[in-house]
Amino acid sequence: MTRPPPSGAPSLTIRLGWRLAVVMVAAVALAATAVAWRTFATVHDLDDSALQRQAALIARELLAMPQDSPDITLPESVVAPFRNSDGDNLFIVYDRQGQPVATSDPAQARAVAPLMSARPDAGFFRLPAMAGHERGMLGLVAAAGPWRVAVLQGREQTALLLDSLMNDFLIASVWLLVPLGVATVLVGVLTLRRGLRPLRQVSSAARLVGPAQPGTRLPVEGLPREVVPLVDAVNDALDRLEQALATQRRFMAEAAHALRTPLAVLIARLDVPGGSIDVEALRGDADKMARVVGQLLRMARLEGLPLDVARTVDLRAVAVEAISDLAPLALRDGVDLALLDSGAVAPRYGNHAALVLALTNMIENAIAHAPSGSAVEVTVAAPGCIAVLDRGPGVPEAHRRRIFDRFERGAAPAGGGAGLGLAIVAEIAAAHGGSVRVTERAGGGASFVLDLAAA
Repeated sequence: MTRPPPSGAPSLTIRLGWRLAVVMVAAVALAATAVAWRTFATVHDLDDSALQRQAALIARELLAMPQDSPDITLPESVVAPFRNSDGDNLFIVYDRQGQPVATSDPAQARAVAPLMSARPDAGFFRLPAMAGHERGMLGLVAAAGPWRVAVLQGREQTALLLDSLMNDFLIASVWLLVPLGVATVLVGVLTLRRGLRPLRQVSSAARLVGPAQPGTRLPVEGLPREVVPLVDAVNDALDRLEQALATQRRFMAEAAHALRTPLAVLIARLDVPGGSIDVEALRGDADKMARVVGQLLRMARLEGLPLDVARTVDLRAVAVEAISDLAPLALRDGVDLALLDSGAVAPRYGNHAALVLALTNMIENAIAHAPSGSAVEVTVAAPGCIAVLDRGPGVPEAHRRRIFDRFERGAAPAGGGAGLGLAIVAEIAAAHGGSVRVTERAGGGASFVLDLAAA
């Protein structure tokens, strides 16, 4: 069943597209501001450079004259550009006493005379607004021997130039920003939709995962590199879930197989004609079913949860506990249980409870096959082997590999289990990184060895 997307959650494509557009527009606006600022600075630098060139030109002409000359006459080539500027450009030459001795426009010089009293001896200065120059004037004072040259320039032309430039620039920027923002949104949305298409394919594949199709996995082809680890992790989780589902199904099948025969026998005993019921036989059937159910539950726990094998275990203590638990059973069947001392064995890493269970199943299997009056011996040997030896019929060599498979009962005695005890031993050994094997015992019987040396 497809669930609707959460209400109020905007599309990731739209969100990223608009954010890209905002970033792009902000970047363009910042660039436009930087260009405008640089334009202002450049125009002012050009004005300063023009004043410096004009002052240098006049100073060069003055220095070419005798310094005590009472009459200062500059060449027409120098004065003409100032006269033709309609009062926008002006120069004034001052003597040592600060009196004007030459100018390009006497009327304009008299107009600015009150404001020139505060001029510096050298360097740039500004005059405030005045008649004919609403934006004031920019000036420069330069030394030329005994004279001082003041060159002034009106700000109207520069202001008009800047206003025109900025108006045209801003209008052009707006017309540039609008299509650029729209194009950014469209390109961002289309790119993201194309880039997220593999994710939509993964979502479609994820909808197919279920008990009916446990082997379905999410595709990783075409996915962005950043998403591949997530999809791989999900696929790994699906592998584990499939394994757990297969284990559950196998357990159900095995449980049904193991319980089918004792249930059929139990029903047959209850259906005996004449109503005569053998209570002892029924009790035996119930005990057998209880044992099968217990073994199945143990097997399910072993498969369902990983064992903690990171703690130190005393193998001799494991043997003592298992023998103590089964002593009543051995006494009932007339079998002696013995723990043979084989020297000190260093502790090993493992799971104490699981190893007790494995050894219990091994001893229980030996008691079931050992003849009455014989002994079942348990040995613990370095570096990490536990052996259970009996005097039973032994295990034919052809059956020694299969005897640890599930439901493989071998030459089981009457009333035996379902063939899961030794399979549980094999599972526990594998969980510890070890192994279990059976060999022929010298003098007759079998020797079952739980080998943890390689763990």
